[in-house]
Amino acid sequence: MATPQPGSAEPPPEDPTTQAAGVDERPQRRREWSGGLRSVVLPLLAVIAIVGAVWYFQRDPSSPTKVDGGTGIVALPADKNPTGRAPAVETGRAAPDFVLTTLDGGRVRLSDLRGKNVLVNFWATWCGPCRAEMPELVKTYHEQKANGLEILAVDLQEQDAKVRDFADEFAMTFPVLMDRTGEVAEAYGVRGAGLPATMFIDRQGVVRVIKIGAMTGEFLRARLAELP
Repeated sequence: MATPQPGSAEPPPEDPTTQAAGVDERPQRRREWSGGLRSVVLPLLAVIAIVGAVWYFQRDPSSPTKVDGGTGIVALPADKNPTGRAPAVETGRAAPDFVLTTLDGGRVRLSDLRGKNVLVNFWATWCGPCRAEMPELVKTYHEQKANGLEILAVDLQEQDAKVRDFADEFAMTFPVLMDRTGEVAEAYGVRGAGLPATMFIDRQGVVRVIKIGAMTGEFLRARLAELP
């Protein structure tokens, strides 16, 4: 057995209780903290996700939003809303107002067309039924534009070159509008699988007919004749 040197002191023996506590205490604290964190953060994240989902599905897609480059859905002036109710894509309600650029770089605002019957026709070049009904739209426009008919052909998020070729093929002389972000189509409840979709809007800006799918010439002329 070694003899302690003069002036030196042996370290006190370790307390087994303290040693055991030192080994077990930190993992226990980590477990308690981790469990507490999960019990607070995870429910909070779940609540945030639920609130976000409720907002997304209950929001009014026709309400004015921040738009790209000044185009998209815009607030409808009160003096251009004869219904006294918020705009909506429903028969008897004022149509949601929008501003879109034309294929030629101009700008069209729906509410500027008060005094005209307006067809807002959502379409795309890849849509077979759109191609089938377009000759009837072109024909009807030439027949009735002198009586105050306007057609707004709203293309859904396609390249200018494709749209221009289609417009030239069918001799579309009415405004061809570019819904580049899809915001206007979304506000009008239009999806790609639902093309073509046409809204018949009367001279006061009120939605009178909503037609999903291609129209025949007979249907088109009959519905226009019913507009006030």
